[in-house]
Amino acid sequence: MSHDVVPQRYRPTYRLDEVELIIRFARRGESLGMVGIAGVGKSNLINFLRDIQRNAQHLEQDLEHLHFSTVDATYWQQTPISLWKMMLDGLLQATRELPLPPEGDKVIPISEEQRVLNALRARLEWLCQERKQKIMFVLDDFDAAFEIGPLAMLERLNAFRSEGNRGHLSYLVFTKRLPHILGQEHDIEHKSKFYDLFRHNVYALEPYTTEDARQMLMHLNEVAGRPLSTRELAHIHALAGGHARLLKIVFDTWLAEPLSSSDTVGYFASRPDVQQECQRVLANLHEQEQKVALLLAQTDNTTEYQGTIDHLIRRGLLVKAAPPTWFSPLMARYLASYAG
Repeated sequence: MSHDVVPQRYRPTYRLDEVELIIRFARRGESLGMVGIAGVGKSNLINFLRDIQRNAQHLEQDLEHLHFSTVDATYWQQTPISLWKMMLDGLLQATRELPLPPEGDKVIPISEEQRVLNALRARLEWLCQERKQKIMFVLDDFDAAFEIGPLAMLERLNAFRSEGNRGHLSYLVFTKRLPHILGQEHDIEHKSKFYDLFRHNVYALEPYTTEDARQMLMHLNEVAGRPLSTRELAHIHALAGGHARLLKIVFDTWLAEPLSSSDTVGYFASRPDVQQECQRVLANLHEQEQKVALLLAQTDNTTEYQGTIDHLIRRGLLVKAAPPTWFSPLMARYLASYAG
C-alpha cells in the first residue's frame, strides 16, 4: 500500500473545541489547565498542537508567530535545573526556524543551574520582546511537579512572564488530577502566583468524541491494510469508548488473535493489557474519586457523594449516574471485578 493513500492521522476537526480554546488562550498570552484521565489522548492533542501547519485553519495570521514548546514531565528528574533544561530544549526546538539571539553577557556563572536559567530567560526575552512571538509552554504530565515542588520552582514559572513577557508567554498545564489538590503540600491554592495564572481556567479533557474515535480507528485500519470491516471498527469503539489507549489496545488485539468468545466484553476485559490500562485510569484518580467509582460499581446508593459523581461526569469517566454508565464497558467490567 502506498503511503499517499493513508489518511491524515488528525483531521482538521480533531478535538475541535479543545484546540480552539487553547489557541484562543495562546493568542491572548493567557494560561490554562486541562485535567484528563490516564490514556485519554493528551499526547495526541500535544502532537496536533505542535504540527502548526495542520493548524493553519485555527492560527490564521498568527501562524508564524505562535509556538508551542512541549515539556514532557514524565522525564523530569525532580530538580529545578532538570525543568529549566527541558524548557530550554523545548523552546529551541519549537523556535528552531528563528535565528539565534545576539550574544549577551559573556560572563559565565559558576552554577550550572544559573547558566541554564540565564539562557532560558535570554531566549524568552528575545522571542517575546524583540521578535514579538507568542510562546505557550505545554507542561505535560505535570502532576509530580505540583506534588513535589519546590514552591520556588513553580513560582519561577510565573516570574518568566513578569520579566517583560506578559501577553506573549503562557502555559498549558496537563495533569491527571486537580492541581490544587496535588499541590496541597505547598498550599499552592493560597501561595502560588503560578497557579493563579490558570486557577480559573481549568478544564476537563474528556475522551474522544464519536467522530474523533472513528477517525482514529480508520487511520489504524488504513495503516494495517484495511483488515477490519466498518462493523468491526464500530464494535471496537463500542468496547473502548473514546479512550485513546483502550482503542489502540483493543484494535491491536483484535488483529493479532481471533476472538474465542461471543462475549466480547468479557473476552477483552480479561486481557492483561486491558486490565492494566483500566488499573492505570483508576490509580490516577483522586482518592475520593476512586472510592466513589468503586462504590458505584457495587451499588447506586451513593447520593451523599453527588458532588464527586458530578465531577466524574465532567471528567468524562461517567457518562451518566443513573444507572451508572461508564465511558467504556471494559472499564465498567474492571471496576465491578475490582470492587468485588
